[in-house]
Amino acid sequence: MREDQADVRVLAKLGLSGFALTVGLPLLGCFAWLREVPIFWRNEGGYPIWLREVVLEFYYPLMALNLLVVLAYGLLLLSSPPQNKRSLGVQFAVLALMGGGLVATMLYSFADNL
Repeated sequence: MREDQADVRVLAKLGLSGFALTVGLPLLGCFAWLREVPIFWRNEGGYPIWLREVVLEFYYPLMALNLLVVLAYGLLLLSSPPQNKRSLGVQFAVLALMGGGLVATMLYSFADNL
C-alpha cells in the first residue's frame, strides 16, 4: 500500500471516530432521552416547537448515519490494521465505544417502545 493511501485512511478513521464520539452519539443520546420524556411532547416543559420537530424528523436518520459511521470505521480498521499492537488496541477500543454507544441508544429507545 502506498504511503499517501495509508495517510488518507488514518485521517478517515480520525474523522469518523471524531464525528461519532463528539457529535453523533451525544446528539443521538440526547434525542433518545427527549423522545421518552412526556413533558417534551406537550407544551408543559417550555421546549421550543422547532426542537420537537428536529427530534421527530432527524432521530432515525441520525441513528442510521451513526450506524454507517461505525460500519465504515470497522471496515477501515479491517482493511488497513495498524502495525503497532498498542495502536490496534486503541482503535479497537474506540470502535467498541462507538458501537456500544450506538447499541445502548438503540436498546434504550426500542425497549421503551415495547
